[in-house]
Amino acid sequence: MARDLLRLESKFDSVAQLLSNSSAVAGNSPGPVPPSDSPITSVFTQPLTPEAQLLAYKMFELYHRQMMPLFPFVWISLDESPEKLFRERPMLYMAIMVVACQQNVDAQLELAQRWREELGRRIWAQGEKNLHLLQGVLVYLAWHHIHLQLGSQLNNLVHTAMSLAEELGISREKSSNTKTSPGGLNDYFTANQGTREKTNEERRCYLGLFWINSVLRMCVKDTCPMPGGQSIEEARLALQQSAELPCDEYLVQLVRVQQAANTIDKTFYQDMSTTEATLPSAVLMAVSHLERDIEAIRTSLPSGLPQQELLLMSCHVLQIFLYKVGMDDRLLHSVDTDGSSTYSLRLSHLLASCLNAVKAEASSVLSLANSVILSMPYLNWIQIGHAILIFSRLLVTHHSSWDPGLLTSIQDFADTLEGLSQKIEGAMNEGINSSPPRSLPTMFTKLRERFINICKRVEENSKPNTQSNIGTTEISNSNMFESGNMVLDEETEALLFSFFTDGLL
Repeated sequence: MARDLLRLESKFDSVAQLLSNSSAVAGNSPGPVPPSDSPITSVFTQPLTPEAQLLAYKMFELYHRQMMPLFPFVWISLDESPEKLFRERPMLYMAIMVVACQQNVDAQLELAQRWREELGRRIWAQGEKNLHLLQGVLVYLAWHHIHLQLGSQLNNLVHTAMSLAEELGISREKSSNTKTSPGGLNDYFTANQGTREKTNEERRCYLGLFWINSVLRMCVKDTCPMPGGQSIEEARLALQQSAELPCDEYLVQLVRVQQAANTIDKTFYQDMSTTEATLPSAVLMAVSHLERDIEAIRTSLPSGLPQQELLLMSCHVLQIFLYKVGMDDRLLHSVDTDGSSTYSLRLSHLLASCLNAVKAEASSVLSLANSVILSMPYLNWIQIGHAILIFSRLLVTHHSSWDPGLLTSIQDFADTLEGLSQKIEGAMNEGINSSPPRSLPTMFTKLRERFINICKRVEENSKPNTQSNIGTTEISNSNMFESGNMVLDEETEALLFSFFTDGLL
């Protein structure tokens, strides 16, 4: 109950912040964003000048060719032109211009700020709600790292997208309400939204919102989950059967992975966190069952997809999400002190499997093409970050059943971060020398420095744990089943990912 109240307060805070940030503009219809002297930012002004038109076409082509295939939930057809998109779906067009403006990061930030102002004006001042607006929010959200320097609006944007999906009826289950159902008056006015067949375009948006929400819950923070498990499955199956677009196969697999993640979340990090006494044997049985489900997903993945490595990255993070439960204090407390029991061996296997999944994640990142590194959505970046976090926790976890020094070391951790740093820097160097040039946000230039600081902190934390925790059976005051302890809380996120925020957090 307390957690629900906190989430409700978070939603109200999000609405209040968006209202305070929005600029109310008089008029019955949305007007254009005021023009700027910058040639690039003129792509937000209708009608497009010849120079702005040329820039818009270049950014549109970059998005269509390099970025859109990595976020298959909003698809733009090949015969769509920037002018037509700007005229018919302005917020989606503007979001695409924001994320694809990689030749000038300063202009990109200006476009991102103007997009935020326009969103506030349309939603709060004009009361606008349509599918195209939701698509624009999803694209803007998907590359969240691009505009983090403006101040994080992650929760606000997610709640806005969820509210839009609800208002449009695309997140609503098929209506089976009776006259006495809660919300009956609302159902009277929105009856058609609950019963009509959703379009595939709506299904993609709905599943895109689910994917974003689920990955954020798994890797960043315990935020409000999306309702509608059955409607998620129905939308996924409908797209799988229709196979209407080339992106749909990748989309379907991403959703399958996150459906499994939600099951793990509910089993271990929600249900068990509220249980006073959880039998360790029951936990291990649940892990074995879910392990088989994950293996079934992994072995059934289609081969030869252009996004194959990104899909494997999602599967590795799913394994990490399952196996990290082995670090729970209550499980470690139950291990026999001599470490020779079957239970102890099983727990050691969980932690070793978690480490293997972390290393597999790093290996997948190193195999990515440089163009993919430059185009990756924010959700893929935080999957990498989550793997780094769990690697660090494995290094500082010491017990009679788990000695990380037998399988890895601080040097191994440092080498992994160095390899990731070199990979990202190589992609950035290639992007700068391409035509037109492509750049990641400026905070990525501090990546190596941040990684060095992370290594130092992990080494400092590992030494006292090595000296004092081996063989201990005393229960820690922390409850690792609490979802806030099993994901990146804001303080840890600021420590590990300050390169994403350029010192703002």
